[in-house]
Amino acid sequence: MAFRITNEWIINLTDEFEHRVENERLVFWKTGATVVSVVFKLPEGKGKLELLNKIQKMIPENALETLVSTKGEIVGLGYTQIENCEGEKCRLSLYTFTASDTSCLQLAFYIDDPDDLDWAKATWENIVYHPAENK
Repeated sequence: MAFRITNEWIINLTDEFEHRVENERLVFWKTGATVVSVVFKLPEGKGKLELLNKIQKMIPENALETLVSTKGEIVGLGYTQIENCEGEKCRLSLYTFTASDTSCLQLAFYIDDPDDLDWAKATWENIVYHPAENK
């Protein structure tokens, strides 16, 4: 099912996901997985590659892997890490930043089952971007 995050950004998730707005973020969740999304405008005078280069320098040292994506007029950067360990249970996270010439979609995937990482990566890779029309 396609969920419109903004007029420009769309994410495709299964019907199992519920959603709510929390602290100006759109949160999607189902048992075992949570996706948090936020969109922000590119800083004045900064291009999308410059923004992603700045973000890349802030990737934590404990990141398991770094991902790069280019698709048409959007570019993306992501990384995975293990966090929120409670006892023997840890969550795997995938943080992604997908930038156009005008905005950036930041997604955080939190998954209980490491086998769902491929799903999270595919969901990120299939983000739909529709440029705003100039009127």
